[in-house]
Amino acid sequence: LLSGSLDATIKLWSCGDKLTLAHTIDKHAFGVLSLSPNAQKKRFASSTLDGEICSTSLDDPTSIVSMKAQPVENWTAAYTASGDHIVSGRRNGGVSIWRADTGDLESSLDPAGKFVVSVAVSPDGKCFATGAMDGGVNIFDLETLKRVHTIEGFSMAVRSLCFSPDSATLLAGCDDMHTTLYDLKHGATITSLSGHSSWVLSVDHSPTAQTFATGSSDKKVKLWDIGTRQCLHTFSEHSDQVWGVAFSPNGERLASGSDDKC
Repeated sequence: LLSGSLDATIKLWSCGDKLTLAHTIDKHAFGVLSLSPNAQKKRFASSTLDGEICSTSLDDPTSIVSMKAQPVENWTAAYTASGDHIVSGRRNGGVSIWRADTGDLESSLDPAGKFVVSVAVSPDGKCFATGAMDGGVNIFDLETLKRVHTIEGFSMAVRSLCFSPDSATLLAGCDDMHTTLYDLKHGATITSLSGHSSWVLSVDHSPTAQTFATGSSDKKVKLWDIGTRQCLHTFSEHSDQVWGVAFSPNGERLASGSDDKC
């Protein structure tokens, strides 16, 4: 399990009956904003408040490749499915594509909206999505880098995006307290779910594609059923806003990270 903090550290945890700290990475100088693991390459991408983006080995945390980015330009980053590239969202609304092995900039897309605060890459490696501070959600073809869909309906920040395991749908968590599910083939809204009493800060699909989880600034974590579109359970253990939720690879466990440092 990976966790990142505003104290500028990244921690690797061993998951047994309880979490055990395996390693602490303190290479960053500023707070960690996003983490994106890639199982194929056994590495993870990280982005920080100063715009730095790095690729770090899970087997050897001292093996780090820094993307050659301008200071304070980038905000969030995600690995592609192949592990060959990292996609980052920029503060000016643009998107950058980086070579993960060298840190070189390969492609840059002009701004398609305002400040990009969330990025997700589809598991099939065919497309990626961006969410902006103004509520804009755009879908791009990863090969051609052409925008294929612009999804409207949000007027507030879309802080978290997640593709379904089959890459057919996209989850979006928004500051308007809703989580919306989109059909990517047709670029249409399937449903918009409410239940949180404040911003939806994080979303994640389970590997089984039967459920998904949301974390919110209302301090709650909710588990939802995809089929019935109903909330199955609400977890209220946190005492502060929940910035991250993530399922284990087998879908049997759900991790959450909060400002309460748990």
